Amino acid sequence: MTSFFLELKRRNVLRVAAAYAVVAWIIIEAGSVLLPTFGASESFFQVYVLVVMAGFLGSVVLAWVFEVTAEGVKLEKNIDHTEPVAARTGRKLNFAIIGLLVVALGVSVTLNVTGIRGLDLTPTVDGLSIAVLPFQSRSTDPDNVLFADGIHDDLLTRLANISALKVISRTSVMEYRNTTKNLRQIAAELGVETVLEGAVQRVGDNVRINAQLIDAATDDHLWAKTYDRHFSMLNIFSIQSEISEEIATALRARLTTEEHSRLANVPTENMDAYSLYMRGRSNLYKRRLETILQAREQFEQATELDPEYAAAYAGLAESVLLLFNNHAAIPRDEMIAVAEAALDRALYLDPGLADAYASRGLLNHKIWEETRTGPKLEKAEADYLRAIELNPNHAQAYMWFAAIRASQQRIDKAIELYHQSLKVDPLGRIPYLNLPGLHAQLGQNNDALELYIKAIGIHPEWPSAYLNLSAHLLGLGRLDEAIAWGLRGRELSTDPLAGASMIATYVEFGDLEQARQLIADMPVDHPMYELGFGIEKMLDGDFPAAVTAFEDIVARSDSPRQFLLGIIAGCAVLARDFETAREYMERRHPDFAADADPEVDIFNVASIIQYAFILQNQGEEKRAEALLAAALPVVQGMPRVGIAGHGIRDVQILALQEKSIAALEALRDAIDEGFRGTSFSNGWPLSLDPYLDSIRNRPEFQAMEREIDGAVMLMQERVIQAEASGNWDDLRSLADSG
Repeated sequence: MTSFFLELKRRNVLRVAAAYAVVAWIIIEAGSVLLPTFGASESFFQVYVLVVMAGFLGSVVLAWVFEVTAEGVKLEKNIDHTEPVAARTGRKLNFAIIGLLVVALGVSVTLNVTGIRGLDLTPTVDGLSIAVLPFQSRSTDPDNVLFADGIHDDLLTRLANISALKVISRTSVMEYRNTTKNLRQIAAELGVETVLEGAVQRVGDNVRINAQLIDAATDDHLWAKTYDRHFSMLNIFSIQSEISEEIATALRARLTTEEHSRLANVPTENMDAYSLYMRGRSNLYKRRLETILQAREQFEQATELDPEYAAAYAGLAESVLLLFNNHAAIPRDEMIAVAEAALDRALYLDPGLADAYASRGLLNHKIWEETRTGPKLEKAEADYLRAIELNPNHAQAYMWFAAIRASQQRIDKAIELYHQSLKVDPLGRIPYLNLPGLHAQLGQNNDALELYIKAIGIHPEWPSAYLNLSAHLLGLGRLDEAIAWGLRGRELSTDPLAGASMIATYVEFGDLEQARQLIADMPVDHPMYELGFGIEKMLDGDFPAAVTAFEDIVARSDSPRQFLLGIIAGCAVLARDFETAREYMERRHPDFAADADPEVDIFNVASIIQYAFILQNQGEEKRAEALLAAALPVVQGMPRVGIAGHGIRDVQILALQEKSIAALEALRDAIDEGFRGTSFSNGWPLSLDPYLDSIRNRPEFQAMEREIDGAVMLMQERVIQAEASGNWDDLRSLADSG
């Protein structure tokens, strides 16, 4: 055995085997990413791996039979073994193996550490999985279409409460209304094994519902049934319960006692209330300002018609939460009052209503975000966990829960939850909107850019994807591209706040009229309308007047928005009114006044720097220095550019510490990374930044400022050219091409 091992070693068989193993690893790693990109199936990849592994045996046999010599490859039996050829060949193979190991390490790092794998959002097929396609309406009456959608929506909700099933959410399946795609393609795109089709026909006092469950891979019917009943709410809900039970049986999905009970639930017996609720849900799904406003009215009317309708109360709460969270179109106090009352009533009527727990989680999270103190975050987490326990297919609960994990800076867990959401809602919009921001927080700005472009490709009429891409490009210092994409998002949106981040771009351009135009069309009844006068004064550079305008708003509110307190503090700093600045900063962050050593994190670090500057100007240099010292490592751990970038906060800190050389070096690094102005990250342009006074007169700073101005001027010229020609495609194509 020893002699055989020595012979293997002499013939370099072991080295060849090692080299092949490393090469095979590189090929398999690369194939695991590239093959799915070209649509290869899982079975194809399995064959691919087997072929690569089979090559191992061939390489070993060839290494035994042949030898590499200075004269080329020869049969081993024809080689003169008195010459040290094998030893020289062995040394060359050693170097080759080391080189291959370096390549393998690079491939592994590229595919795993940099997150390329995480960008693959292609659904995977799970067992016991189903997509319920939109039910057909077999009637010319438009109201019957809404009725059929209601049947479809209710059935989806009931099936989603079965923990053994993966049920694709309404958002994704509605994309296949009137589709020409076959069931196998639909199932592959949604990651399911089975598809349920149905049709609804209402004639007079009768209703007929057809349903059929199909194995997408074989096109076989697993179950089918037609229901003919007298039209009543009890019969409608009874049919939905029967369909759900029989689908579970056909798929051999076990139901718990609680799930059996929930399938038999009758949410309302009032037809008019049910119709209003269905219209409200339909409007809520559209996620536009005007449709959410309509949904709120419809849910309110439904609860008036049936005060025992728990789902309608949950819908009302969700509508006001979205008005506040997505559009800032409702005062904070009104949102909290309406949502709390509606959710209390919903959970009193139905303690097992997953939608109500999910909405209560969002409410608690929004309240916590105002102060970032208190137990509301833990309560929100408990609510989301309960919602998911009741409905493991609740895409929104996963999405909103991910936002909590992002708040806690558990970014990997947040990304995981968004991917969990995409499992049951592969075409869901919010994960595509928020996942890029999480990658940006990890410093993966190119990945974020790719995901925004992917979101636009999937949902080309959705303004939020364009607007967030615009904000990301602005953070990257690509101001002209930011305008191009932002204007497209603004065209698609009905929200008067759409494209607000572009104000910062126009401020950098010095085009204050365009900045004003972005806020000129704010409706009088919009909660943000009253900020307009103060913003006008800010754009005029009249910061004392801006402070007065915003203070008047705060004085008229029992519970002013926290961000407004921060705006007043910032304007007061620019007005050199440090007493007022401190007052509002401490109202915004009570822990600053109560604790001489507050905890610094990415959420409050900008306020910490501003507070330290205020303290410096009030003679409290020692405490200011301690805060700046605590803030610097937090900033240095953040990405500099992109939608999550800090800009030049490290430069600001170092300048305030009078570390001029380090500050100038950091500014040089920032410019090289793409930094082109502080309006996006700081709320005021570089020329007004009071934190930089200690280095502003340095020739190096002035040279870099001119460099930034020159780059900004070139981008402004490209925007002017696009405006004149009406052609924004060239600017948009820059991001699209990577």
